[in-house]
Amino acid sequence: ICCFKSIVLELPLVKKMFTFINTFFLNNFNVMKRLLLTIMANLSLIWGFPQNFWEQLYFPDSTHIKCIETNSLGYIFVGVINDGNPGGLYRSIDNAQTWELVLDAGNFMVQSLAIDESGKIFIGKTGFDRFMVSQDNGDTWEAIEIPPPSYGNVMKILCVGQDTIYVSTWESEGSFLTFTFDGAETWEYTYVTDNPNEYISDIAVSNTGEIFVSQNGYFVGQGGVYKSDDGGATWTYVGLLNHQVMTLEISSNDDVFTGDWWVMNNDITGIHALYEGTNAFDLIFDSYFVTDIVIDSNDNIYATANDGVVKSANNGLTFEQIEDELSSTIEFLHIGSDEHLYGIRFNRLVKSIYPIETGTNGNSNYGTTELIKIYPNPAHSFLKIYQSSKSNIDNFCEVFIYNIYGKLIYTNEKISLKEYYQLDVSLLARGFYIIKIQQNGNLYKSSFIKQ
Repeated sequence: ICCFKSIVLELPLVKKMFTFINTFFLNNFNVMKRLLLTIMANLSLIWGFPQNFWEQLYFPDSTHIKCIETNSLGYIFVGVINDGNPGGLYRSIDNAQTWELVLDAGNFMVQSLAIDESGKIFIGKTGFDRFMVSQDNGDTWEAIEIPPPSYGNVMKILCVGQDTIYVSTWESEGSFLTFTFDGAETWEYTYVTDNPNEYISDIAVSNTGEIFVSQNGYFVGQGGVYKSDDGGATWTYVGLLNHQVMTLEISSNDDVFTGDWWVMNNDITGIHALYEGTNAFDLIFDSYFVTDIVIDSNDNIYATANDGVVKSANNGLTFEQIEDELSSTIEFLHIGSDEHLYGIRFNRLVKSIYPIETGTNGNSNYGTTELIKIYPNPAHSFLKIYQSSKSNIDNFCEVFIYNIYGKLIYTNEKISLKEYYQLDVSLLARGFYIIKIQQNGNLYKSSFIKQ
């Protein structure tokens, strides 16, 4: 090759051509650089290069995050895999500024996590004591025995109210679900299918009490979605056989949305919807590796898809990409008690800069939190509410306060925000609260933590 190159370069015409190219690029380097930057800038407008949706939160290095939950106090709980450091459960009480390992699982991992309405924290872990509970925000833990025939790892936990718990465990005999209606005093169980090594990946309950489960399998004839109308005693196949369905969520209208990791036939992978009143799933977004779907209280849908995060504000009719470079690092999503969207993958933890229902990056019927200011936050005895210079709220308006579960706990029909309004919160229990200000048909919304 070297000899051939030498022979070719000896040709006069070829030598002149190489000389011209070399001279042109040397003399016009700045021109070419500006041209390249211009092309990249225009492509960024077309492709939607990073915008500011996420902020990255601190989390200890050499950890692999598996699951996340937040409670009504604003605490963040993160389950991790043993990946150099011990597996277990981390807790932050200061918005991810510092972290404490409140459950050291050693060589094992915490792979599922749920918090019920009373604040009890349930975790599923590998190894001994595979199902545990904490009633004091993670300070102490006790094991809960799940009776036979369940022996496998806890894959998914769903808490409904304070006493009902559904637990998916990976059993070799088939897709297995165990459940309790009395706070883990007694347990019942059912096999949704008898396919070996098929497991329930997600669980959701509709407004009418129907239980839906998504299933992940590895062979033809496995996977799909099933439902139960009798509390889990019997099950009916709904659809998406041969789909590795990783996630399932139900909207306030009882529309069911699912996400595929992959398929074991020639179907198209993506996000599917079973709309209320219909009998079959529709493919509403063609994508791959859909590992998680969450739906906020305004029925906005967020999903991990195509190595990013997408959002639908119209019940799945259309989806838009959340254009932020951090979106490509997200595998699982969580809507926190502070109404921010959290994302996790490996050792990275991110959080939406604004609350997804009130922030400037979301579609909402509410005014942004920039228009209503509250101080101090967290509050102990009193909370001052006032309008910023950007707002134009009349003197008198109504104020409503809701707890984390959406229950109205305070209302005052006439307050004045001409200067500020001082609200006595000393009798409120510790926790996270939503405050809404309504005036002339406009609704402004913010939040605070009572300590």
